[in-house]
Amino acid sequence: MEADDDEYVRPQVSISSLQDLLISEYKLKIINYAELNGHEDRNYRIFCEETESTEHKSDSSQDQCESVCTRNSCSAIQTGVCSKYEYVVKVMDLVHSENFSSRSERIQMQMKVQDHLLDCGFVCPKVVPSSSGSVVQRFVTSEENVHYLTYMTKYIHGSTLFDIAPLSTETLYEVGSLLAQLHCSLKDAVIPSLELKSASVWALENAFKIKDFVSKAELDAGEQSLVSAVLDHFAQNVLAQMTELPHGVIHGDFHDENILILGRRENNRITENLVSNSDQVVHIRSKYAAIDFADISYSPLVFDLAISASYFMMSHTRPDFIEIVGHFLCGYFMVRRPTPKEVRSLFASICAAFCREVVLAKHSYLEQSRSNSYLITAVDAGLRQLKEIWRIGQGDVMTVWSGIWERYGLTLENWCEEIVI
Repeated sequence: MEADDDEYVRPQVSISSLQDLLISEYKLKIINYAELNGHEDRNYRIFCEETESTEHKSDSSQDQCESVCTRNSCSAIQTGVCSKYEYVVKVMDLVHSENFSSRSERIQMQMKVQDHLLDCGFVCPKVVPSSSGSVVQRFVTSEENVHYLTYMTKYIHGSTLFDIAPLSTETLYEVGSLLAQLHCSLKDAVIPSLELKSASVWALENAFKIKDFVSKAELDAGEQSLVSAVLDHFAQNVLAQMTELPHGVIHGDFHDENILILGRRENNRITENLVSNSDQVVHIRSKYAAIDFADISYSPLVFDLAISASYFMMSHTRPDFIEIVGHFLCGYFMVRRPTPKEVRSLFASICAAFCREVVLAKHSYLEQSRSNSYLITAVDAGLRQLKEIWRIGQGDVMTVWSGIWERYGLTLENWCEEIVI
């Protein structure tokens, strides 16, 4: 999803227009493509070959890319052997033309974050500049003369965690460790934090804005009352003390669709890129990739942890969804120990993150004329789980997690005696 205005409109892009862009700006011709999942942007995995000339007729563009694939249905998509070059093109709506400069600057900050992580040994998308050297392009469709903003990154071979669900406790532990490593590495990044403040309604620090969308999300009276109670509790117990929480650059959308296990897909299975190295940090950074940094911001670190935890619960539809995320949290805490205030904020932040997804994803789905089913894959499960976790309450939930953490040798007493469940 993209962090930006509430007026965001999902791009409507033809492959002919996309082909024209690739030829004119990158000197590349599309020979195959697949649209990837996305909340509000359009994301295309493209297979290309170089072209020496931009003299291509737009009316033949569709013929040049007549082979259209879905995510896993095409053998060329699965094996990556149908072309010389593979990229991901992200297309974003540009509501007003004067937004181009501010959006472009934000993407430049995003790329600095990714470059820093690449330098630290993480696997994440590497931006591909155009033939003129620019990173961000203004994209005007030939059919409707609509302005969009786009950039391109190298494609990373792997399988999303969503594709290999249900996830093992070992995988969840390792992914929690990966998120903590990202946070620790980004502490040293030279990124202007003020330029990464987010005004997006998706940012947890702006959760109070969610109430404006509750009546538009087709929730019943009981569900609306629950969301209102959760958000009020979050505002009083977390947002009111937000300045006391450790801040840093966060991913903002770290979930099972934005985390890859590295390797190539063969016979519908992933051949993982594993390393035989006793260093757990090197092992995890070599095994997983984090993608889609469009929602990065300078925010409380616990918000990133809460957003991720809520997503992993929603994607795990079995009754032990509370227990399973305890392993993810433990993987994080083994790398970066939380402060007492972060531990106390965790339950309320996770519940607010549930509200964020349930309300805003459902609203976006309805705004897009119910055409983007990806938006509601977790909404029903999220509502059920939010009701359950809120009914159980913070004390009992933390007791469940504490029991799991003790199996790894972690207890709340290890962190600070001030922590009170």
